[in-house]
Amino acid sequence: MPSPRPGRLRRARREPRETPVVRVVRDNAASVVNIRTERLVDLKEHPAWGQYGERLDRFFKQYFGEDYSEGTVKLKSLGSGVIVDKVGLIVTNAHVVHRATTIYAVLRDGTVAEAKVVKVNTLDDLALVRIEPARQLRAVRFCRREIPHDRRDRGGHRQSPGAREFRHHGVISGIDRAFKNQECDYACSGLLQTDASINPGNSGGALLNMDGELVGVNLAVVLGAQNIGFAVPVNKVAQMLEGQETSHDRQGK
Repeated sequence: MPSPRPGRLRRARREPRETPVVRVVRDNAASVVNIRTERLVDLKEHPAWGQYGERLDRFFKQYFGEDYSEGTVKLKSLGSGVIVDKVGLIVTNAHVVHRATTIYAVLRDGTVAEAKVVKVNTLDDLALVRIEPARQLRAVRFCRREIPHDRRDRGGHRQSPGAREFRHHGVISGIDRAFKNQECDYACSGLLQTDASINPGNSGGALLNMDGELVGVNLAVVLGAQNIGFAVPVNKVAQMLEGQETSHDRQGK
């Protein structure tokens, strides 16, 4: 048998290379979902509609297309969420589902399921939504240890905007930080500070440690700053789950 050419050997050796961050993302990909929301806005309620309604109607038909009909526009937005219980309980940011008329969760395999809000905590910008999956889901594991906040603590971060997947990694550089959400006009405190990239579409996504455990839920980034982002710590997510029906409760029925 002829021996392989050296070039082929070098390529074969490089292919198995896998970083710890890649392993964390791969092993937890099924626990992160995309959150799509729709909100219906009745423009006819605006005072200017009576005087300019006919011209506005033509403009909005051209601008929004099929998302506009007879003075009502459908606004769409994207976010992320984390499966916290295998029977369909998902945590996301409260501002992701704020004022939404309809909410959809898109799973790893592309399944789209309508979601209903079951609990909201605006002080921590957290919301729980529930779907009714056809099968059990992969729930994320919670970090139960105290979270260090020095430059040695590296975190794996994953988000799922739309059908594409993005991974970022960084460090937790501070704890007990505060952030004010201008969009929803409330402030959050007790946050984790991280330099892992947080972009439009991954609010509500998972901030994972290198053991693949959830340490926080992505919240927001400071505009104009050098990679300063915030996440809601996992202990606040655990508090949100108190009193909610989980897979353990259903097994006991």
